[in-house]
Parts: sequence; structure tokens; C-alpha cells
Amino acid sequence: LCIVSNTLFMAMDHHNMDKDFENILQKGNYFFTAIFAIEAMMKLMALSPKFYFREGWNIFDFVIVVLSLLDVSLSSVSGLSVLRSFRLLRVFKLAKSWPTLNLLISIMGKTIGDLGNLTFVLVIIIFIFAVMGMQLFGKNYTEESFGGKEIPRWNFKDFMHSFMIVFRVLCGEWIESMWDCMRVSGAACVPFFLATVVIGNLVVLNLFLALLLSSF
Repeated sequence: LCIVSNTLFMAMDHHNMDKDFENILQKGNYFFTAIFAIEAMMKLMALSPKFYFREGWNIFDFVIVVLSLLDVSLSSVSGLSVLRSFRLLRVFKLAKSWPTLNLLISIMGKTIGDLGNLTFVLVIIIFIFAVMGMQLFGKNYTEESFGGKEIPRWNFKDFMHSFMIVFRVLCGEWIESMWDCMRVSGAACVPFFLATVVIGNLVVLNLFLALLLSSF
């Protein structure tokens, strides 16, 4: 119940919150941090450190509690807001009481080696298409090509932007970028984008799904 309630509290955090609502969420975070810290301390005293740290979930809980306590104690220090993101790890505590989630995490853990190899292949494919896009279309991205207006954020002018636009294509957001490319380089952009979608999205990314399904 505490894990679900804490997850709901974290989900209500948003930009431009009023002061009262922000204080409510902050007090809620203090409350849940205290609950989880007390739970960890009681288990640590009951099992003793020797047996407590033998179980992976106990280590996971302990790390989350320590990071949460650091977040609370150093909340006034600027530049350490990154610790807040570790609160989201509390959601995975549900896996202890949710067999399906526990099974999925176990399967992902078992396939981490193969997923790493496949990720390396995916990065190579993105790199190849990024270099190709930069070489083929990069020089055409000028302000004159867009009627004196600013060059679109998604472009092939340099490797970094080219890498990001290929990654965006793999995420399924490619049609707008292809129109911009066609505006400066014509129909030559069409086979490039189609090849990126077919090879990167429809083939390689589906291999990730096939790899996970084969582990069930």
C-alpha cells in the first residue's frame, strides 16, 4: 500500500506547482522515506547484516533508502536534485509482491548479455546511417534553403544532430524530418529514410522483442 501510494505521490509532481501543493508532496516524500527507512532498519536488526545482505531485494531496498535519505538531508544543496530521480526506483519494490513484474525483471536480467550485444549492433547501425545522412544531406541544410529562416532543430549538418535524427527515426517520429530533408535535398531523402525505418526500426528493434519472448 505504501509503495502504491508513494508512486501516486511521485506521479503528481509536475512543473509550475503552487507552493501549497509542493509542500504536500514534500511532506509525503518525507513520510514515505521514513516508512521505508524504518522497514529497512527493522529487517536489518531482525535478520542481522550477515543474512540481510544475502538477498538481492534487501540490498536493492537498502540502496534506495540510503539515496532517499541523502535526497532529504541534502535537499537544500543546489546541484543535487538528480538524487530525486532515484525515488522512482521505489516502484520496482512492487516486484516483491507482484509475481508477474518479478518474472519480467528476472527475464530481463537473464538476457542482459544478449541485449548488450544487440544494443551494440543497434548503435553501429545508427552510427552508419548518421554518417551517411551527414555526408549526403548535411551541406544542403542552410538558412537559404529554408527561405532565410532558422535551420530546423532536426537536421544532418553535423554528426551529433545527424545521430539524434536517426535515433528519432527509430522511435517512429520520422515523417516531419523527411519533409525537411526533401525540402533541401529532394526525393533522394525518401530511400534513405525508408531504409533507416526498415533496417533500424522494423528489423533490429523487433529483434529485442524476439529475444525477450524467447526467454519466456
